[in-house]
Amino acid sequence: MVSTFTIAFPLGVTVGKWTRVFEQRHPSVELRVVRMELADQHRMLVSGDADMAFVREPLDTDGLHLIPLYAEDIVVAMSHEHLLTLEKKLHRADLADQTVLDDDPSEGLFRTIAGGTGVAVLPQSVAKVFRRRDVVAMTLEDAEPSSVGLAWPREGQHPLVDEFIGIVRGRTAHSSRNPEVAATEAAQGKKGAKKAAKAAAQPKGGSKSGGTKGAAARGGKKPGSPRGQVTRRARRGGA
Repeated sequence: MVSTFTIAFPLGVTVGKWTRVFEQRHPSVELRVVRMELADQHRMLVSGDADMAFVREPLDTDGLHLIPLYAEDIVVAMSHEHLLTLEKKLHRADLADQTVLDDDPSEGLFRTIAGGTGVAVLPQSVAKVFRRRDVVAMTLEDAEPSSVGLAWPREGQHPLVDEFIGIVRGRTAHSSRNPEVAATEAAQGKKGAKKAAKAAAQPKGGSKSGGTKGAAARGGKKPGSPRGQVTRRARRGGA
């Protein structure tokens, strides 16, 4: 049984919804989730530093498997006072006379952008990481979208790679390629169904239809009540 599984991801890619499911299905496996730089994507996978990675294209796929996942818009980050913010839409031609900063995304870069020194072109999710009130991000309409995929080594594939691919693709435990996981969750589901059926079979509280309590609530008299007896004696007594 494997004891560790390492997932790497670049800035801007959110992996929590998938890693949480993995941890629920494999509580005995130590899941390591690590950040990586774009320049290190290929190296981390072929060197074994990561068993699997969410990657941004372009990527050197030599020795790697790659599954495309989704694409996101490219935006221009600029000072909120920049003249380009007056445009309804931005295109590459609008950046011809601009100072485009190509530094790695960081808080320092966004401070520079806020000061009006230049603009930066980056994936939308990366711009959101460093969101500031004095920086505006506008979609670059004619830019090629940033593609995100899932990659892993062709050689020495980790035994849980297929399991994680299934989680990312939304495969349930019942359709999982891991029979142990599927069997465990199926058993848990049956146990929960039995509890629900047992609870539904129990009678609900409240008065019984036609009972003495129901009669009293409707203003009727209980059989043999003192009031009923006094009334009958008074009638037998006459005038």
